[in-house]
Amino acid sequence: MKLFEAVDVSTVFILAGGKSTRMGEDKALMAGGVTRLRNLALKAGVVRVVTLCGHAERAGLFEGEVWPDPPSCRSLMDVLQWIFGEVEGPIQLIPCDAFMLGDEGLNALLGSGGGVPIDPDGRRQPLLSHCPQGWMPGMEPSSVLHMFSTLPSLSMAGLEQQMQNFNRPESTFG
Repeated sequence: MKLFEAVDVSTVFILAGGKSTRMGEDKALMAGGVTRLRNLALKAGVVRVVTLCGHAERAGLFEGEVWPDPPSCRSLMDVLQWIFGEVEGPIQLIPCDAFMLGDEGLNALLGSGGGVPIDPDGRRQPLLSHCPQGWMPGMEPSSVLHMFSTLPSLSMAGLEQQMQNFNRPESTFG
């Protein structure tokens, strides 16, 4: 049973610029990495998938459209604000450590109309946000959570496991 009907999202951004210092290896390359997430988005019918690679020297790690961070961006919040000025239409964010995200979860996000999914622990996962056309993040946020505070929470009705991210080796594939 489908919870939402997937819709065309102008742009999916895969966030793959972090150093993964807590994981001990590059999360963008683990568990199929960015390639798996990119293929998942393309399979869902997404027309444009962009990998945000961080420093320019990381660009060669990824296929398809890859954007390095502009020199003016000093943090993830800066990069997120920058991308909203670069594209029109809805935006779906996917962090490279969304190891559990599958077809159903991505389709639910794409068809949600916009919001921040809730993980199995009841936490909002802003880096998996679906941002509708015309929505903009807070201009002077104190945190990534604050940037997305005006988007509603999305109850994922049985898909919460797919909305997790992983920051430490012991939490991976839990």
